[in-house]
Amino acid sequence: MAIVLARDIGDGEKGAAGIAAAVPNAAMFLARRLHAPNFSICGELVVNPKPKRLYASVSDHRYHYGAEAEEGFLELFGSSHKGLDFWFHSGIQIDKYGNVNLHLLGSVERPTFRGPALANVSFAVTSTRFYLYPMVHNRRVFVDKVDFISVPGNLQGPESKAMAGLRNEGPRLCVSPLAVMDFDPVTLRMRLRSVHAGHTVDEVLANTGFDLIVPERVPITEPPTEEELRVLREEVDPDGLLRSY
Repeated sequence: MAIVLARDIGDGEKGAAGIAAAVPNAAMFLARRLHAPNFSICGELVVNPKPKRLYASVSDHRYHYGAEAEEGFLELFGSSHKGLDFWFHSGIQIDKYGNVNLHLLGSVERPTFRGPALANVSFAVTSTRFYLYPMVHNRRVFVDKVDFISVPGNLQGPESKAMAGLRNEGPRLCVSPLAVMDFDPVTLRMRLRSVHAGHTVDEVLANTGFDLIVPERVPITEPPTEEELRVLREEVDPDGLLRSY
């Protein structure tokens, strides 16, 4: 998952991943080492950290090793106001238009479950685009309609997105343990882009709670190169934190 996400990060861009986001952080550190040396991490209370290993949370002071600067909340929300090139989101629910629920299950009045929510929801709409990285791919996560919109994706399609004034790209990729999804440019609905090795289209569909757009030909996700794996395992995550997820 981290390698797929890393490949889409461009040199010279600015992005961030949130507090507890080992997979996106691995993707950003990997991209910076392999093809995007001028990519900047900011908007996480620290600018361009260079930790010697991967940590489960950016709140861990060791994550800040080698950073160019520390951010206060003024700088943090300044980044929100100006906007980043991208952000990452997981979620307790994700729907066919890429809307994300991090708040609750059930109704607002009588929730059956309360989620972690977001520390800075403004990044969801001020960033040019965002990536989805659910750590589980099943029908409880991939639902037809989220119970609560924490992060607006494409709302209910092109018309509703335009009426809401959402001018950013929104969700670009959804990378799960089973597959890579993108979004149809016309309908803005989630579309199957590739299936990871060892998995099948039927398996993805059986674990998705809505009708994915499925092209006539669905390739296998491009496998990691030897260099991508080497850098990930030896330089980014030498302790193997990602293998614990």
